[in-house]
Amino acid sequence: MQRLFFSLKFSHAQQQQLLAYQQQVQALCPGARSVDVSNLHLTLFFLGLVSEQQKLQLLEATNSIIAQRFSLTLDRLAGFAKPKIVYLAPSTIPAELVQLQQQMATLSKAQGFTDIHDSYRPHVTLARHAVFSESVAVEPIRLEISEYALYVSENNNGKVQYSPLHIVSML
Repeated sequence: MQRLFFSLKFSHAQQQQLLAYQQQVQALCPGARSVDVSNLHLTLFFLGLVSEQQKLQLLEATNSIIAQRFSLTLDRLAGFAKPKIVYLAPSTIPAELVQLQQQMATLSKAQGFTDIHDSYRPHVTLARHAVFSESVAVEPIRLEISEYALYVSENNNGKVQYSPLHIVSML
């Protein structure tokens, strides 16, 4: 069994651009633990533990998804009290992101997975173990989104690493 999730695929350069926002978080929440830059992503649907057969079925089902490239502007810094994270989010969610997430949720639910969240709130987790109850505007960052992926979450010697298993290019 592997712990899997669908996510937008950020390029290395895009992940590097997000470092400035992590520095802002560190200034606001000194005890926060920054997410490793290679793990920065925006989840579309969290699957949880998945068998090899389920994984193969999910990969096959992704062929039915039609997704358009889009621009994503992240411009809000906020936090969740539980879990204690600080994140970067869009104040306006692009229709293409909503459509992709809905297709991903429908596909995943058809394969027997259930969404653990009441509503989809797209965000990029920047730091953990942080308390930040505000929502503040920050200098916008615009990312061109052209791929999504099925990721595996692995724990290697106490360090979590997210790795793409299957990358899909958008139209």
